[in-house]
Amino acid sequence: MYFQQLLLLIIHQFQGERSSTAPYYLLKGKKSGQTIQDVTYFNLHPYFCLYPKLAKETYDDEIVKLLTQNFIVMNESTISITEKGLHQIVSSRRPYYNGYKLRGKEFVFWGRMELIVQTLSQFQENEKKFVPVQKSNEIHQFVKEFLHQRDFQSSSFGTNFKHQLSDLLENPHLLEIHRNLFVYRLSGYKNSGLTWEQLATRYHMTVLDVKLLFIECLHILLNEITEEKYPDFHALTKNIYVQNPLTDSALKSSKLFEKGYSIEAIARIRFLKENTIEDHVIEIVSVDPNFPIQSFISDEQVQKVLQIAQERQTKKLKIIREGVPDLSYFQIRLALTKGEEVNG
Repeated sequence: MYFQQLLLLIIHQFQGERSSTAPYYLLKGKKSGQTIQDVTYFNLHPYFCLYPKLAKETYDDEIVKLLTQNFIVMNESTISITEKGLHQIVSSRRPYYNGYKLRGKEFVFWGRMELIVQTLSQFQENEKKFVPVQKSNEIHQFVKEFLHQRDFQSSSFGTNFKHQLSDLLENPHLLEIHRNLFVYRLSGYKNSGLTWEQLATRYHMTVLDVKLLFIECLHILLNEITEEKYPDFHALTKNIYVQNPLTDSALKSSKLFEKGYSIEAIARIRFLKENTIEDHVIEIVSVDPNFPIQSFISDEQVQKVLQIAQERQTKKLKIIREGVPDLSYFQIRLALTKGEEVNG
């Protein structure tokens, strides 16, 4: 049910203006102009790239369940929430996620922390040969360097690390199930962490619901970690957050814009279509409030677009363009993105 609640929340924020696949692409973190633009349009940053491994079949099954329960309605082009569905999300807890900045990398943080806990547990029992729970060579190397930089075999380090972890788990934003899932997933001396399937059985949930609650737990913890309060855990967050949210292609275009090239020139230089570069402009504006857009659209035109969108209560380009037929769809998209970036 947890995943269904999340879907209802996302569908509600799309305001009945996107297709049934829009939430799927959002959760997967699809790097298309439309999906990235929608993140800003509809203030969906928490859920972008929240679950990159989401299978389409799984998603479709949950959509069918929501339809069957009359929580949502669909037509050929849009999906929207019903009054019953709205009541369902109003009466439920608002989840905490930071998908736009983490994009699945919370599991790198978890992997580092999990392997450290396992290592400390084994060494505490003087058992130095064990099968690591993590298979990633990058995580192995990171943890090896982390431990070698510290007197990790001393009792004081182990005590201090445990104290930081215990304090983290006392965070008031965590639910009891968050803490339980976190602890049950850990492995130590003669003790293996529970699998997702075992946890799902224990809590009478689906595996997907359990995973999403676990992800939420990690996002809450990562939001609380500071170097001052949790120095060792802060070290585990290195390169976890996305430093530049632009896609690689948009970043390349951004650097050419900085050199003064036009959309047409960048398209020629990069052997791409102009509408692809336009998508890059939308993406850049959504993350950079200082990016100059005056060469594409005037401030007066931006305000006119935002006024029409407000009056007609829509972000549908076709409807808005009826009020500003002299503007291109690109200009309207740009105005909407700029408006949301300023207001949101």
